[in-house]
Amino acid sequence: MSENFETTLANHESLQKLINEKDINTFVKFPSFDTFSSEFIDWLSPKYHEAFLEIYNTHSGTKKESKVVKLINSTWFCNAETSEKIVEFLLPRLQATNVLSQELAKKINGNKDLEVILKVSSSLVNNVLTYVNKAIFEKDHPKIQEEKNAIIDNCLAVCDELKRYKASSEIEFSMFNGILDRLKSVKMNEAQQIKYDSYLKKSQSSSNKYVIVTVIIVIIALIRLIARFAN
Repeated sequence: MSENFETTLANHESLQKLINEKDINTFVKFPSFDTFSSEFIDWLSPKYHEAFLEIYNTHSGTKKESKVVKLINSTWFCNAETSEKIVEFLLPRLQATNVLSQELAKKINGNKDLEVILKVSSSLVNNVLTYVNKAIFEKDHPKIQEEKNAIIDNCLAVCDELKRYKASSEIEFSMFNGILDRLKSVKMNEAQQIKYDSYLKKSQSSSNKYVIVTVIIVIIALIRLIARFAN
C-alpha cells in the first residue's frame, strides 16, 4: 500500500518537494486537497507535520520568512489530528503576541509622549501584526480565533488613542495610518469591523482636510507673492 502512496506523491511535484525536500516555493500551486483519499492523507500526515516544523523553524525570523507565510496560508495536507498538533505548535506564538499587544495598549493609554507613541506603533506593526501572525489569523480554529480577537482588540485600542491626532500632527497621524493599513486585510468580527471602519473614515476625513488647508495656504502665499511683485 505504501508503494501506491509513494507513487501518488510522486505524481504531484510541488507536494513531493514539500514533503521530501522540506522546502516550499512562494509561488507554488498545490493540488486540491480533495484530489487525495483519506487513506493517503493519513499516510502523509506525519511526513507533512515534519516538513511543516522544519520549514517554520528554519525560516521564521529570516529573510526567507515568506516561505513560512506561504506554508501557513496554503492547504494543510494532513488529517484532523495532525492539524491539531500544528495549531498547538503555533498557539504559543499567538499567546505571546497577545501579551505584547496588551502591554502596548496599556503603555499608550492616555500617553502623549511622542517617543512612547513611536515605540508602541512600531512594535505593533513589526512585532504584532507580522505577516506570519496574519497568516495564522486566517486559520479557522477556535483557539486561534480567540487569541486573534484579543490581539485585534488591543490593536484597535491603540488606534483609538491615535485617532485624536489630525493630519497636521504628521508623525502620530502617520503611525495611525500605518496600523490601519496593516489591519486592512485582517478578517474581523462585526464589532471590530465597525470600529476599524470608523477609524478609516476618520483618517480619510483628516487627510482631505489637511490637503484642502495646504492648498489654501499655498494659494494665499502665491497671491501675496504676486501682489508683492505687482507693487
